[in-house]
Amino acid sequence: MERNIEIVSVELIRPLSPTPNHLRCFEFSLLDQMAVDMSVPLALFYPTPLDGSESSRLLLLKKSLSEILARFYPFAGRIKDNSVECNDDGVPFYEAFAHNYRLEDVLRKPAYVNQKFLPTTVEEGSLMPDSALYPLLVQVTIFECGGMAIGIRASHKVADCATLCTLINAWSTIARGNIEVVVPEFVAAAKFLPPPIPHVQPKPINFDVRKILFDKKLVAKFIAFDASTITSLKAKAVSDSVQMPTRVEVVSAVIWKCAMVASGNETRLSKLGHNVNIRKRLVPPLPNHCVGNVVTPATARKGENDVSDLPTLVACIRKALSEISSKYMDYKQSRDEAILAIPYDTAEFFAARFRGEIDTHIISLCSYQFYDVDFGWGKPSWVSLIRDFGIGTVVLMDSRDSGGVDAWVYLKDEDNMLVFEQELQLLAFGSAK
Repeated sequence: MERNIEIVSVELIRPLSPTPNHLRCFEFSLLDQMAVDMSVPLALFYPTPLDGSESSRLLLLKKSLSEILARFYPFAGRIKDNSVECNDDGVPFYEAFAHNYRLEDVLRKPAYVNQKFLPTTVEEGSLMPDSALYPLLVQVTIFECGGMAIGIRASHKVADCATLCTLINAWSTIARGNIEVVVPEFVAAAKFLPPPIPHVQPKPINFDVRKILFDKKLVAKFIAFDASTITSLKAKAVSDSVQMPTRVEVVSAVIWKCAMVASGNETRLSKLGHNVNIRKRLVPPLPNHCVGNVVTPATARKGENDVSDLPTLVACIRKALSEISSKYMDYKQSRDEAILAIPYDTAEFFAARFRGEIDTHIISLCSYQFYDVDFGWGKPSWVSLIRDFGIGTVVLMDSRDSGGVDAWVYLKDEDNMLVFEQELQLLAFGSAK
């Protein structure tokens, strides 16, 4: 029978208490303004609880969302120009039912996950999946087995993945009845990266980023790297330069190598971009719960004459990540330079992607604690970003099993993916599904 997800109802969830007048405008930092006008899409999948009705769980989610929106008030407003009007208009909350779907289907075959698990807005009778107006949308989908998927879209103008993690964990903490909830920081990012004066403002990105991110021939593949495979990879990746490689470094290097083989680029110059949360890399650091986009890409380079073995690629990645820390280390002493360097580097990275100079782009959400999101009926069985992220993009997340890494790999067509999988299997790096 055909699988289908039906929207049952929608309502606006408003903050429990009104936002004070002096907080009615949330200004974007320069990086927020430069962010692609898209959403950060996340889905958390929960098994059937031992007790509690479906209606009581939905009521708890709505009640606790209302409470947390009083603290995270910009998410209940509406985006206008380069700010959010914190007018308490509310977050669209959709209830849906998955016909002929079981949670086990998703866990067994992640390819069954699609954007129907994510909320969409309805305006004038048309579906608008990435409306520029809403900072946050929520959809709760009930499976026939009683399991649940909580799908979330947060505007990339307001939040990066770290911000989304902070928001969701705070929401679940309120739902469990805890009173000690993180206090979000709304000022730090805007103060650190305010719009510079006009004559030194970085040039806006003058191309359609969506042309980079979407292609009709795009092919996605889910790859699971378990803890034992990663341990083996770490042992192979050790070198004088990197004696203790991380799991993200080795998985990134493996995928980079396989992507080079698939594109026939193994013996040529190759570049890998790696998104970096720079909150704690700055001196002094920004708060962990700083709301907004505080991320910039690091670019690793494998030279034309360099070998493409695992130790070399891991060393390239480590070098690029280390350079990020040193480059933006002390923004108090060189504040003007930092203000300009980060957005300039970000704009140049996307320009390089547009020119086809970045072969692989890693977005890592590992260690973001999404698996700790417990609303009162247990932790999720699986968590995944849901979107076609664009040719050459790789999304890394923690796996359900401790120490593992889940990867979504996006390549340009079936032929490339076939070669990629063959290289992956040949080197026994993971299991492609």
